[in-house]
Amino acid sequence: MKKMLLACTTLLLLAGAAEAATHHLPANLKTVRRGIISPGSKPVLSIKSGDTVVIDTVSHGGLVEGGPVKYFGAEGIAEKDVLPDAVEIMAAPRQPGFGGHVLTGPIWIDGAEPGDMLEVRIKEVKPRVPYGVNNAGSGGAAPGMIPGDVRGSYVIKYDPEKKQVFFSPEITVPLRPFMGIMVVAPTEDVPSGPPGQFGGNMDFQKLQAGSTLYLPVLVKGALFVTGDPHAAQGDGEVSGNALEASMTPTLQFILHKGRGKEMKNPYAEDKENFYILGQDRDLDKALTIAIQETVKFLGEKYGLGPQDAYSLCSTALDFGLAQAVDGNLTMYGVVPKAYFSKKFPYWR
Repeated sequence: MKKMLLACTTLLLLAGAAEAATHHLPANLKTVRRGIISPGSKPVLSIKSGDTVVIDTVSHGGLVEGGPVKYFGAEGIAEKDVLPDAVEIMAAPRQPGFGGHVLTGPIWIDGAEPGDMLEVRIKEVKPRVPYGVNNAGSGGAAPGMIPGDVRGSYVIKYDPEKKQVFFSPEITVPLRPFMGIMVVAPTEDVPSGPPGQFGGNMDFQKLQAGSTLYLPVLVKGALFVTGDPHAAQGDGEVSGNALEASMTPTLQFILHKGRGKEMKNPYAEDKENFYILGQDRDLDKALTIAIQETVKFLGEKYGLGPQDAYSLCSTALDFGLAQAVDGNLTMYGVVPKAYFSKKFPYWR
């Protein structure tokens, strides 16, 4: 009887796994928006919890007056090596709104309701081209340091196979692709620049392949979008942008019913650590929120009281700066899993 029950359970699990589908979402004028995250956007794809989506995204880097062919051509990039969807998107009339981020989606997750939590497993982030753009001018976190009339736009090439970025003939840095924006719809239209409770333009470089982002669902269907792809970025993103480069992320979506009711901020995880985020327009307040959220997390996950958790934050945990340039600034606390005897399974 036990063997029969085990066999039936295994068959049910296999049947459930077989139901999960993989979709491809291209980037074109029917599937992208620029600069606005809206609960009123019409879904371009509907999926079920457990499904995986391969999403083409287009960087706004190089989408300037005159078009990407002219811009990249001036830097030695052949027309054949410029993404056709980037050309199409740039040629279209500019949508009213804010910012220049190109966002693919939204994706409707069946059964998602306000108060749920959406788990986004980042399976892969694959470069679509071997080059990207960084702007280092008079803005960023040190405004005015570079004179306004100094050219600040750089096209930087990289090797996706070797995972190397060729910053200069003398400087080679690691390729670390990730999505700067991963977001569920807020309850009202917002510009894509500042991040918030819904995720968004957090520019958190730990969200590379193998990591997971957890987002509170705020509207029916969740309406997930992604964009602002990066080939590399340091913590802080201090010049105001990273190595902006078009990517194809492969993301799996898992819905957790009722688990997002108390979430004031997203949080993240990889095989080694949990990352607890705090966001505010004031950097000191963003750090305070990150500490408060970390203390709360340690209580919920590991059973620590507030005083013990606060002490652990000060004696053992690191706090870092994800980005200092996007309106709402993002700080994070690092909770190493190795510090605790209590263990949790992880998909990676």
